[in-house]
Amino acid sequence: MKIELKVYTVRDLIAGFRYSELEGRGLFGLNGTLTVQPEYQRNYLYGDGKKDVAVIESVLAGCPLGVLYFSRLPDARMEILDGQQRVTTLGRFVQGLFAIKVSGLEQYFSSLDAVSRGKILDTEILTYHCEGSEPEIKKWFETINIAGLALKEQELFNAIYSGPFVTEAKKRFSNSQNVTDKWPRYLSGDVRRQDYLATALAWVSDGGGQRLHVTASA
Repeated sequence: MKIELKVYTVRDLIAGFRYSELEGRGLFGLNGTLTVQPEYQRNYLYGDGKKDVAVIESVLAGCPLGVLYFSRLPDARMEILDGQQRVTTLGRFVQGLFAIKVSGLEQYFSSLDAVSRGKILDTEILTYHCEGSEPEIKKWFETINIAGLALKEQELFNAIYSGPFVTEAKKRFSNSQNVTDKWPRYLSGDVRRQDYLATALAWVSDGGGQRLHVTASA
């Protein structure tokens, strides 16, 4: 099976987005070349005023939404294997189908300031494209949704942005031998799966000292 890593902005992903209220499905993205919710996927479940709002608030806070998984079809079109709830939520918000609260006031996408709208649309999301036989695709779908051992985002970042800085950072924050008794009081997660490194990087960046971990199953 062939696997390719690509980066899209939210603007790219939801270009040409359509949503069916009747079917409860996000239909298309990437200007019609991406099927957001294939028939074998569950219907949209994030529209509860909590999960959908949390996705948009996470983007505005600069928190990552996790990796998306696409399968490439024989006709060059694609469909989402994993991540359709997040993509549908982004498309619905930009189309004004639900609102969030900002400083206590209900705000739709169109009523947000230009900076906030741009931040949402320009947010980059990592995607894996896979191409293979139907049994291979189904097996991969099963693995990323059941096994729960897909690459964590920081593990993926470590591979993409490898270099002296990442090497030194991993020596300090990804080595269980360096963990003192105090660390677990302030940090959660598995040091071996890069959770401590991810949090440390969030603290020294614009992450505001907070780290949102989103699983790939959403």
